[in-house]
Amino acid sequence: MLSKLSKMTPLKQTLIRLLARPSAVVAALLPSRRSIRVMRRLNRIILSAPQLLAIAQKIEEQAPCRVLIFGVGHDSLFWHRLNRNGRTVFLEDDEGWLRKVTAKVKNLQAYAVGYDTEQKDWQRYLGNPALLVMDLPLPVTERPWDLILVDGPAGWCDNAPGRMKSIYLAHQLVKPGGDVFVHDCEREVEEAFCERFLGRENLIREIAAPQGLLRHYRILSPGPKRPPTN
Repeated sequence: MLSKLSKMTPLKQTLIRLLARPSAVVAALLPSRRSIRVMRRLNRIILSAPQLLAIAQKIEEQAPCRVLIFGVGHDSLFWHRLNRNGRTVFLEDDEGWLRKVTAKVKNLQAYAVGYDTEQKDWQRYLGNPALLVMDLPLPVTERPWDLILVDGPAGWCDNAPGRMKSIYLAHQLVKPGGDVFVHDCEREVEEAFCERFLGRENLIREIAAPQGLLRHYRILSPGPKRPPTN
């Protein structure tokens, strides 16, 4: 997407930048396949339009509600505006990226967090949930969440933090009967940790896309999960 943008004329690039923010506002006010498709293209969002729409519809069903999102990005303005009169909180480990996003999206409630994990060690964490516990701001832990989206931290290489903790924490923090969406579930680590902590029995649907598989879980019994027995 970035390479395509660089090949456009300066005028077209300027028009896209000018329309990007309004398109997110419109899509949040009137979420539909068309408005979300336009918003996604102009804002260079990785989640596909059907994936965005599936999450948006679930938020709208419950709004105003409590939404927790692991990772900030080009879609943050959309999620922030969509949950009108609700509470939407973001967690991000890249402080430079967090500053850049919050400078563009005013009043975004976002917290910097740190992950002490490396994806290459994922098998060690899978059987030892005590290693997945992390300190989080009180506003994140004081009440359960209606919906959680796991789209961070980075998990595309061995030395990235991986999403071991964010998937585990999603199970801990969601309310009974709450919804958890996890992106990039075609990858080995996301697949293993979703299976272990979110449970195949809670899987509602999968939405495939060229840039990552999205899974939707409804967690009937959140909280601690015991290690599997042989």
